[in-house]
Amino acid sequence: MSDQLPPFGGRGRRVRGVWVSVMLLAMWLPTHGRGAGAGTAGANLLKVSVGSRGLAMAGAATALPGDLSGLLANPALLSQLGSRALMLMRWPGVADMRTDFLSYSVPLGRLGLWAGTVLFRTLPAIDNVSDWTRRAPVPAPVPGEAPVPVNDGMLMISTGRTIGKSGGHAGVNIKLFNSSLGDVRASSVAMDVGALMKARGPKSVWWPSQYGVSVVNLGYPIRHESVGEALPLGVRGGVSWYRLMYPHSFTLASDLVVNIEQDVRLAAGAEWVQGGRLGLRTGASIG
Repeated sequence: MSDQLPPFGGRGRRVRGVWVSVMLLAMWLPTHGRGAGAGTAGANLLKVSVGSRGLAMAGAATALPGDLSGLLANPALLSQLGSRALMLMRWPGVADMRTDFLSYSVPLGRLGLWAGTVLFRTLPAIDNVSDWTRRAPVPAPVPGEAPVPVNDGMLMISTGRTIGKSGGHAGVNIKLFNSSLGDVRASSVAMDVGALMKARGPKSVWWPSQYGVSVVNLGYPIRHESVGEALPLGVRGGVSWYRLMYPHSFTLASDLVVNIEQDVRLAAGAEWVQGGRLGLRTGASIG
């Protein structure tokens, strides 16, 4: 198995150490999550996936380079862009929920590629409901009480660069998260770390093109007044397979995600790009 782990500039032992550490964390998370109970993590915005490509492929984005939306899955995907890029998205959700995403990247020479990202979500306002009306079939707001506004926001700084001579990439995200519930506000800082490696193996069209691994949302619990909630810490591992059939291309991607709320999620997706213009995508997930 060690023959299949691509080294970073001849540092094979370090790479094996990283993989062992990530696997141990992935084994620990399901046990920790069962003890805490599903749905107990806070900072729900940190679990959002963005980008039509990744969403259409069921979120299998850990080893899927292409655009800035992949930064939320694996910060190492940033260095493969190699140039300035801008991505702006807005999409509606259930009721009056709205999410906005803005990301911009710029190369800084030997310092690698850097990016700044803003993610903001506005949720429907919460009506103040009295104890009596809570027992009614249709809850009604308390007269004279204004609805409570709810919104979440995140600022993220990312950096990624090429490592060694074997086509490896590494990246880091630093996130500042804020959640507002009326006049009550809570903040926290989180970090993502990730790696992306070209596959080394037999000269076969079925051999994966790239491997990716990341640990996301490492940070302190977020506190609303005296109540603290753990961040949605998770481990992601993925592979992608790419073949160019000029002027068309075909991509397969698969992810295994383990976090403190759901034990295991397996996602897979496929993409066919017709003539470099029309993309057809599909995906499914289990867990």
